[in-house]
Amino acid sequence: MGFWGKFKFPIITVALLLTGLSLFSLYASKDPEANPLDRLLLELVGPVQEAVNSVGDAFSSVWRRYFALVRASKKNEELLEQVAVLRGQLVRLRELERENHRLRRLLEIEPTIHYPLIAAEVVGMDPSNYFRTATLNKGHFDGVSAHMPVIDSQGVVGRIIWASNHYSKVLFLTDPNSGLDVMIQRTRARGVVQGAAKDRLKLKYLVHTLEVVPGDFLVTSGAAGVFPQGILVGEVVSVEKNGEGVFQSVEVAPAADFERLEEVLIILQRRRIDKAAK
Repeated sequence: MGFWGKFKFPIITVALLLTGLSLFSLYASKDPEANPLDRLLLELVGPVQEAVNSVGDAFSSVWRRYFALVRASKKNEELLEQVAVLRGQLVRLRELERENHRLRRLLEIEPTIHYPLIAAEVVGMDPSNYFRTATLNKGHFDGVSAHMPVIDSQGVVGRIIWASNHYSKVLFLTDPNSGLDVMIQRTRARGVVQGAAKDRLKLKYLVHTLEVVPGDFLVTSGAAGVFPQGILVGEVVSVEKNGEGVFQSVEVAPAADFERLEEVLIILQRRRIDKAAK
């Protein structure tokens, strides 16, 4: 079957419609009641025009809706961008608020410490499990040197073990290699705290005859000239007095929160031992 045979009917139909439309336009200015042919053409062409207009209206409606959706989508993207910007600003404001709160608490400590202090930020934690240390953004150029005490708004953090020109390393009190002479605030009995675990200390060299109970607070004794006296170290959480040995087994929760440490204060004093050795 050739092209004409395949499309004969659609071609004839379109031709007749076009012819009808042409004739209808030609006689549009005449009175349709005067010519039966005009009335017949009107009856035949009317549905076609109605269908064409309906299709055109539908296409126009779809077109308008499409552009409305495009504009709405663009506006939605702009609003989402604004929301993201505002959310970021809110997060920064909350972070600044928390930082200001922490710094205010650090400033409240300054009048109670009769030594020069310098604030430092924790810029890195030791990733290994062998040492409990952190890197601070203050060093020799800021007056920081080894053995200087480090505290925060809650209590003792540790001591500087070495420093470079712009940075220093603090050994946490919870490190097993750390030790600090302390006393029980209530009874004034003295002992030494040593790092025992990630978030615990143990009080050593406290004989059975000395009283200590859970809830007792430990503070620095001021011995050896490293820490000033009276800085909070931790709270006793458990006491075991078994018959073996001379000393009690005392577990202590440190005052400082080492998992959330962000800002600290370095006490700018050297050990009296260092001074005496000069």
